Amino acid sequence: MIAGRRSTLQTLSLIPFSHLLLTACEKPVEKLPSLVRLGGFRLTDHTGKEFTQQKLKGKIWLASFMFTRCPSTCPRMMRYLKKVQDAAKKRNVALHLVTFSVDPENDTPEVLRAFAQKFDVDLDTWTFLTGDIDVVKKTSVEGFKMSLEGQANPEAEGFGILHGSHLVLVDSQFQIRGYYPTKEETTLARLLKDAEALARS
Repeated sequence: MIAGRRSTLQTLSLIPFSHLLLTACEKPVEKLPSLVRLGGFRLTDHTGKEFTQQKLKGKIWLASFMFTRCPSTCPRMMRYLKKVQDAAKKRNVALHLVTFSVDPENDTPEVLRAFAQKFDVDLDTWTFLTGDIDVVKKTSVEGFKMSLEGQANPEAEGFGILHGSHLVLVDSQFQIRGYYPTKEETTLARLLKDAEALARS
C-alpha cells in the first residue's frame, strides 16, 4: 500500500504545477444569453433580389447598420467588419455578415455593390440590404433595439443620420445573442469565440 502511494506521488510530481493550477482555476465557457427574438423583415439585397430573414435561417450571422455616404463612423465599421470576415475565414468559423443601409434612398443595390468592392469584401458571406426606410427603421429600433433617427442631409453633422454602431450576433433561430462595440479592437476575439460556440451548439 505504501509503495502504491509513493508511485502515485511520483506520477503527480511529473505534472507541472502551473498546469495543475490552470486546471483548478479554469472556468467552463458561459452560455450566451438569448436576449431578444428578432422579427421578420423584407428588403432587397445587393444583387437586386428580394431578401427576407428566412434566408438566414440556420446561419449564425452578424448584423450591422450603416450607409455609404457616412463620413466617419461607417468607414471605420467597414474596416472592422472586414477584419471580422477575414478572421472568421481563417479560423473556419461559419459566420455570415448582414449590413442594413439606413440611407436606402441613395444606397441602391448598385451603390452597395460598389461600396463592398471598395472595401474588398467577400460577398459570398456578406449581404448588404436596402429598401423601404420604414422597414429598416422598424428592424433597427424594434428588432435590434438600436436607435435610428434623422434623414440624409449633407449639411448636417454625421450627414444627418444617427444610427447604432454596435454589431449584433444572431443565432440560427433568430435569437439575438450579443452586442459588440466596433470601437474596441479587443472585442474581435470575443465575438469570434461566441460565434464559434453558437456554431458548435
